[in-house]
Amino acid sequence: MSDQPAGPDRPGPWRFTLVGYSVAMLSVGIIVLIKETGLAERAVDAIPLLLAAIGVTTWFAGINPGLVAVALATLAVDYYFIEPVHSWTVTPDDLPSLVLFVMSALFFFWVSAARRLSEQALRDARDGMEATVVERTADLARANEQLREEIIERKQTEQILEQLAGRLITAQEDERSRIGRELHDHVSQRLGILAIKIDQLRLNPSTAATIAPALDELRQQTSEITDDIHGLSHQLHSSMLDHLGVVPALQRLIKECSERYSIPIAFTHIPLPSRLSSDVSLCLFRIVEETLSNIAKHSKAPSARVDVTPVDGGIRLTVADEGVGFDPKILETRAGLGFVSMRERLRLVHGTIRIRAAPAHGTEIDVWVPAARRAS
Repeated sequence: MSDQPAGPDRPGPWRFTLVGYSVAMLSVGIIVLIKETGLAERAVDAIPLLLAAIGVTTWFAGINPGLVAVALATLAVDYYFIEPVHSWTVTPDDLPSLVLFVMSALFFFWVSAARRLSEQALRDARDGMEATVVERTADLARANEQLREEIIERKQTEQILEQLAGRLITAQEDERSRIGRELHDHVSQRLGILAIKIDQLRLNPSTAATIAPALDELRQQTSEITDDIHGLSHQLHSSMLDHLGVVPALQRLIKECSERYSIPIAFTHIPLPSRLSSDVSLCLFRIVEETLSNIAKHSKAPSARVDVTPVDGGIRLTVADEGVGFDPKILETRAGLGFVSMRERLRLVHGTIRIRAAPAHGTEIDVWVPAARRAS
């Protein structure tokens, strides 16, 4: 059993033990003094005070001082209150009274000790809880610090991945532009020279009439290859986008897609800001290109529409069809490369995309990009 004090400041064991026994002796001594001064001559007046002194001593000083107080009070009763007074002699007639006092003293001691032990248990529980709270708080602080470090590391990793994705898209566009220029400036020129030489052979009187049909067929095939090269060069990189802007480039793209896929595609637009950044223009162009390709491949739509409108300080692009549609939740687990590319392009220009679709109810893709923002 613990004899620690009730106060928050706990002195050393030897100091508290000395104080406890001093309290025991002082409490009983005060009652004896009261008796000697004549304030409580009768036992019936002094015994309640002695019992109260035992209870107070046990409660505030501890269990061992309480037992000392019980012993001292018993001796005081025997010496000062049992006839003959000032004598340690106990007659058989006085023995029941003395036993009754001892039992009463032990009862008061037990009640005070139980109360003290209960308070001590509560203090220990409180101290244990405070220690647990401090420990858990430290654990939580460490966990929060670790989580913060993980979040910082993840954000850094995401930034690196975003920068890498942006560089890949930029490198892709640069390579497409280079290949497109190569096809247009070199391959097309060589095909043009080849066509001129074929025409010279066809018009040369010394050319045998038997090979004239073969030259005509070769000339026709050369023209078709030249047209295919021009179309491929335009698909890789639209020079119209650089020189005339996004609206004329989209008009040409939509016209070519409508003819290639045999799908009527309506194009509406409201005049856009005079100078859009090349990043925004290219993003809108590629999204329309990818979306129309998906409509032709998967939607089985009889028609489609493209709408471009300035709104909220940016450009809103809507591409819709009335085809078979699909469940947008599929994009959460099985997003195709085309959708991933669109989403990444929009991230680079700080844009957003929203897809509204349902099976048998068509698809609508709603894109918004800030008109003045450039990729970082």
